[in-house]
Amino acid sequence: MLNVSVEFGDDVKELIKNMKEKYGDIIMILGHGCCSPTEPQIYRASDFIVGSDYVEVGRVDGVPFYIERNLAESYNGWVLTLKVEPLNGGAVDDSFSLDVLEGVRLRLGFKAMKVSLTKGLSMDLPH
Repeated sequence: MLNVSVEFGDDVKELIKNMKEKYGDIIMILGHGCCSPTEPQIYRASDFIVGSDYVEVGRVDGVPFYIERNLAESYNGWVLTLKVEPLNGGAVDDSFSLDVLEGVRLRLGFKAMKVSLTKGLSMDLPH
């Protein structure tokens, strides 16, 4: 069973709010494709067919966040963090993601790892 969670701050909430107003229903996709697996893509919900090779791992301010299944398995146990960053020096980004049209990129980080232990086992973590 997958144990992946997504956290985000006010910068992401503001971007999502603006994009929903501008584009309607949107979704977030994280996969391998031609792009870095640390750059979630944002699409109009009607422009991307979510296949069985993707799993929804959470909602980002109401927007579904899907990860390619084999990538989600490699992130199993991790807390994924999202943040908004300006495009690098105003350079043109060749992404199909809608956030580029807003002059920013949504970036993925890793906050912490969740550890689940079987009954009877224990682990001391450094403080």
